[in-house]
Amino acid sequence: HTNAFKINEDVVIPLPRMGEYTEGIERINIELSLKNKLQVLDGLESFLKKSSLPLGKGDEDYDIPTAEILGDRVHQALDLIGQVRVRWGEWLTNMDTHFPQLQDYSLRASWKAEVRAELRIIFGGLAFEPILNELEAIHKNILRKRVFVALHMHAGDGNVHTNIPVNSDDYEMLQDAHRAVDRIMKLARSLDGVISGEHGIGITKLEYLTEDELKDFRVYKKRVDPEGRFNKGKLMPHADLSMAYTPSFGLMGHESLIMQQSDIGAIADSVKDYSVKDCLRCGKCKPVCSTHVPRANLLYSPRDKILATSLLIEAFLYEEQTRRGVSIRHWEMFDDVAAHCTVCHKCLTPCPVKIDFGDVTMNMRNLLRKMGKQRFNPGTAASMLFLNATDPDTIKLARKTMIGWGYKLQRLGNDVFRKLARKQTAHPPATVNKPTVKEQVIFFVNKKMP
Repeated sequence: HTNAFKINEDVVIPLPRMGEYTEGIERINIELSLKNKLQVLDGLESFLKKSSLPLGKGDEDYDIPTAEILGDRVHQALDLIGQVRVRWGEWLTNMDTHFPQLQDYSLRASWKAEVRAELRIIFGGLAFEPILNELEAIHKNILRKRVFVALHMHAGDGNVHTNIPVNSDDYEMLQDAHRAVDRIMKLARSLDGVISGEHGIGITKLEYLTEDELKDFRVYKKRVDPEGRFNKGKLMPHADLSMAYTPSFGLMGHESLIMQQSDIGAIADSVKDYSVKDCLRCGKCKPVCSTHVPRANLLYSPRDKILATSLLIEAFLYEEQTRRGVSIRHWEMFDDVAAHCTVCHKCLTPCPVKIDFGDVTMNMRNLLRKMGKQRFNPGTAASMLFLNATDPDTIKLARKTMIGWGYKLQRLGNDVFRKLARKQTAHPPATVNKPTVKEQVIFFVNKKMP
């Protein structure tokens, strides 16, 4: 699952007023940038006010800063942050006055020049390097939450693609983007523009349309489609996201909460951080994987399981967003992927980006157990009974039953069914989902146990 998402809010602006629209968008961007920078300052201040800050060794072993020296430096840093906050905050509050200067860079809110450079002076030296590293990390993390509006358009017809990149796992960022969309729609209206754009209206723009604008469409729709079969619910009274068939702006808001507050988020994190962003699809994990045996048509390599898990997470999120509930079929597929892993962690060593699908598998199985969707498998249950048993009598009985009698029974089956199994073992069928009973029997007796 990928967090990247682009909100398209296309509008059509009269060409003589296009300059006013782009200037309005620039003002929105400057305000959003200042807001993000103020959030950075808040994050830095919260960190510096902690009772314990990370410190390293100085140039000499004895050169460890005392509490008094550290406290003085923290005080200087907090004073700096306070002064910069007042200045940037005043610009944001009085945007009507300062916008021309901010637009032509006569005034510039610079993290690098006004904050970072000064903090590097205040916390100079190896002893304070961990503090500086944490301050840089805070800035990087909050900068990722910055909302901005990007424009590109068709030459000569006033159709403006107004795009807002967001991270779907960040609920606050989505709310900022939603508020920006409100401003964009009002701006377009104020310039005698229309909000239909190239991609039509759909659902998410419904709140910005008046009843007069929708009246003719609804009369026509009722006449040609009285039972409401075509594009059901779109632009009709009481329309909502339950009729949506593609992820939309509102759905991404639901997704961010699902990702943050559910086990799906944990699985998505363990897959997302690698498969979508870093997995090279190189296949180096295949030779060491015991569930990837091409000659037996067993093709559950970690690479393919990562791709499958990512797609299933997308399906889960969509079904949760639209309140349909996760389908039984998707749970079965999810269980199938999770079942085809021995959790041996052998895939970690050859992986160039150090993906351990064993950890992902454990997260998947935990979710299946929690949701009551894990299928019962007698072989798995027997194996876990033997591995988890602690009572000596239970261990002895399990060993005698499963290994003593079971191995003898398997060897007998191999002698009896060897000829019947040749056709399947010579050209094994694709191993997808649960095999038939006949296939399972052949798999069981195919190789004689010792």
